[in-house]
Amino acid sequence: MPISFPVRIILILLLLKSNLLIAQSITPQTFNNGGGAVATMEWSLGESVSIANFAGTAYFLNTGVLQPMTNLVTAINEFGPSVFGNEIMVGPNPTCNKLHIKTNFNQTGNLFLQIIDSKSAILFSHESGIIFNSYEKEFDISTCPSGVLYVSAYYKSIKGVSKTGIFKIIKL
Repeated sequence: MPISFPVRIILILLLLKSNLLIAQSITPQTFNNGGGAVATMEWSLGESVSIANFAGTAYFLNTGVLQPMTNLVTAINEFGPSVFGNEIMVGPNPTCNKLHIKTNFNQTGNLFLQIIDSKSAILFSHESGIIFNSYEKEFDISTCPSGVLYVSAYYKSIKGVSKTGIFKIIKL
């Protein structure tokens, strides 16, 4: 049995009045392209124009490059800067071909580095051997696919204290 025209109008008005209809906004918005966060502070290295963002009870998605600092997509969280502070610097971020890692430790120890893609596949591994104070390593990532890469750093001092951190890198 077909629905009469006045009933259709009432149903449409009820749907429009309720919060059941959600449409995409076409107003451009700006989102971070790179940066990071420590405790309660977040910083940005660039911006990207995006059309919209989408949020739900368990997710947040935007069409920009930088996604929220959650493990919903890759199960990998960036916590390298909060673990190592200024002891390890990774850059440039974002990058195209070269990734430079510079360290400055106060104690002698062993450094192990891995570059991992978003599927947790290991692209590069490097063991520095025993280092003291400053150490530098450059990786050629030109053959890696564009997207998010992670640098996993494991440092163990000769006193037995170890630290592990992950840095998030954007490969253009």
